Order: sequence, then structure tokens, then C-alpha cells
Amino acid sequence: MRIHALFVLVLAATAVADLPAQERGRRGRRPDAPPEQAPPPAEAPAPAADKKPKAYLAITGGDVYLGTGQRLTGAAVLLADDKIEAVGHNLPLPEGTKVIDAKGRTVSPGFVAVLGNGMGGGRGSPFVDSVNPFDPEIKQALAAGVTSFLAGGPGGGSLPSGSNAVIKLAYGDVKGMVLQEDSVCGMSVPLSLADRDKLADTVKKAREYLQALEAFPKQKAADANAKEPQMPQGAEKVVAVLRGQSRLWISLGGGGFSPFGGGRRGGGRASDLESVRQALEVSRLFGKGVVLQKPTSAWLVPDEIAATGSMAVLSPRDRLPADPADPDRTGSNGASAAILAAAGVPVAVTCPVGMFGGAGVGTGGILGQDLNTPHVDAAFAVRGGLDNRKALRTITLDAARMLGAEARIGSLEPGKDADVLILDGDPLHYRTFVTTAIVNGKVVYEKDKEPLYRHIQR
Repeated sequence: MRIHALFVLVLAATAVADLPAQERGRRGRRPDAPPEQAPPPAEAPAPAADKKPKAYLAITGGDVYLGTGQRLTGAAVLLADDKIEAVGHNLPLPEGTKVIDAKGRTVSPGFVAVLGNGMGGGRGSPFVDSVNPFDPEIKQALAAGVTSFLAGGPGGGSLPSGSNAVIKLAYGDVKGMVLQEDSVCGMSVPLSLADRDKLADTVKKAREYLQALEAFPKQKAADANAKEPQMPQGAEKVVAVLRGQSRLWISLGGGGFSPFGGGRRGGGRASDLESVRQALEVSRLFGKGVVLQKPTSAWLVPDEIAATGSMAVLSPRDRLPADPADPDRTGSNGASAAILAAAGVPVAVTCPVGMFGGAGVGTGGILGQDLNTPHVDAAFAVRGGLDNRKALRTITLDAARMLGAEARIGSLEPGKDADVLILDGDPLHYRTFVTTAIVNGKVVYEKDKEPLYRHIQR
């Protein structure tokens, strides 16, 4: 019994003596401290979002017209999804790139029609709700090289107006058809004195609104009750022009603007010079270049137009007789496009007005089918002395500038939309056919697979 009791006392003493040691083993933590929580496991990095690999398409070996006035012989155009990735010689092609051999052919930007109708373009804003991506006219236009056009109208009257959209001929793809809406607005001259005063007042109020809008954040920071400036009544389009969001087109009274064209069959006045100059006054009022719609007399004042940064849409096939009393300063001039371009004025071309309609690429023009020949007017500009490569700009890059869409279409440059033509000859030659048309990076027309021209082989 004594031995057993002694053994129990030794065990108890050993346990008591070990308590400090146990506490030291717990880093000196107080006995009454709560037990430490294990550190949370490190969060695994979020998996990178799955990115769909780009679909590459290369057009190789062709003579590439960039649309800027330059040409590369035996070059390649590399497309990635719906954009142009690169243009040049000896381009490295990513693995899996589909290749179209364009050796012996020419490659060009898609043609841009500054005025058009039909072609699935829709009836009004929002255009995406009424476009028809399966309109048969789309294939007809693609066969002629048109890949985009302005649908609707630039508007008219004494103040800017209009409802329109830049439409792309993305056959079968509703979402790909509307590039942008209302990038253009329009008004008419001549203006009465009252209309001039009203326009000047509206522009003044629009400028004041924009200045107040710019100052509003600082004002709001100083006064929480400050109210945001309100758009002046009727100034929406003026504000869009001042902001550079919309190109201002100006239609001119007089020569070339009778309902029946003022051209081949007469009508209109032999000079619209005063209207051109009034349009330039409007340009100076806005501090922005304007687009002159089919000016007859622009060839007389190219430097005045260039000084304002303005542009012109011409119809080289229009003919207006000169006034016999002043034959050197009146009437149309077949060299207008060349004269304006030499002065640095961007020029776009369109078809003339026929007796029964037209004025824009469509099926109602002077031949009934201007939809088939959008390049003819550019060729007429060449006949009037315009350099061939500059003439191509009249239906590509410079046409896109008129629509406010030059950042997206009109030339073969990296980052722009992949709208490309492959042709079997010079883009402006009357014998040339489009063999392949690509819009938004997708092949939407192939001559040998469509009934329009596949029977014509050369």
C-alpha cells in the first residue's frame, strides 16, 4: 500500500511539473487564451477566361490596292476574325490559317457607296430592326464590289436633320449589317436671312451647352444641388456635328439638283457658286468641314473648299450646259474631281439621277441598274483626269470619310474591318469581275458559286 501511494504521488508531481513545459511548447500562450485558428488556405488563382482562338484567313500573292493610293505587288492580307491583322510581304501565318490564293488577281477594299437604297438596308431608325440580311440585292451588290453604303438620307432644311445608317452587306448576319447610325446629318442652302440668324443662334447655344457640360463636374463637386445643363431645344444634330459625332452634308440649290437630276436632260441653273460659298460659310460657323452634295461649280473654287477642310460628293456623269453669256465660269466640268483632288479636297462619287429615280446606288438609276456598276463613276473621274489610284479612293477611303466611318472601313489597314474584294483585273476596269467578296472576315460572295456571273468565263 505504501509503495502504491508513493507511485501515485510521483505521477501527480510529474504532471504538475510538466505544465509549464506544455505552455512553453505553445509559444508562451496564456492558458486561458483561445486556441489559434489554422490560417485559411490560399485561394487558388481564378482560371483565365476561356478565349476563343482567332480564326485566321490569309489572301496571298495578289496585287493589293490599299485604298490609300498605295499598291503592293504580290503581297498578302491577313484577317483575324472580323478585323485586318496585317498587310505586307512575307507575312508569318499563324497555325491553322486558311489561305485564299490570289496570285494573278487584285485585292481591294470593299467599295463604299455614299448613297444607296435597297440592298437590305432597312426603313428607318433603329435600322437593325428592319434590315434584311437575305435580300437578293445584297448578292447583286456584292458581285459589283459594294460592301457598305449609306441608307436613309442626310436630311435637309435650314437646320441639320436626317435619319440614316451605314449598312454593311453582311449577307445572312443581322448583327453585322449596321455599322453605325446617324453618323451623317444634312441641311440645305441657300438660306434666308432669318434662317441664317436661326442657325447661328442655335450653334451659339449648342456651344454654350457643351461648355457648360464640360464645367459641370467641377460645379457639381462644389454644389451637390447643381443641375446638369439641358440640351437646347432643336440642337441635338448641331451638338453632334460640333462634337465630331456626325458629318454635316449640305445640299445646294441650283445646278444639278432639280428633281430630274439637273444634268443629262437639263434643268437647274448653270451655276451654284453662291450656294457653294454659303455652304462654306456654314462650315466656318461650325468650325468643321462639310460635305458638299453634287456641287456643279466647285471646280471654280477648289482652294476655298480646301481651306475649310470640306469634301465633295460628285456625279462625274452629270452634264449641265454652260451659260452662253459666261461659258468659262458656268456649267459642269468633267475634270471637277481631278481639280478638287489636286487642291486637297477629298472626293467621293455616285451615280447621277435618272428620269425615274436613282441618285444613289440601287436598281432605279439612269440605266435602271446602277447597282451593277458602282465603279463606273470612278472611271468617269479618271476620264476627267483623276489619277487611277486616287479614283479608287472615291469609292473606298474618301467615301468612308464622307460617312464618318473611315476608322472602320475604306482601306486595307490593320485594325480595320475585314471587308475585302478579290477581283480578276483592275478594280475600275469595265471588264473586271469580283471573284470573292469578304465582309466582316466572312466570305459572303463567290462568283463561281452564284448564278449572277458564273457563266461568264475569260
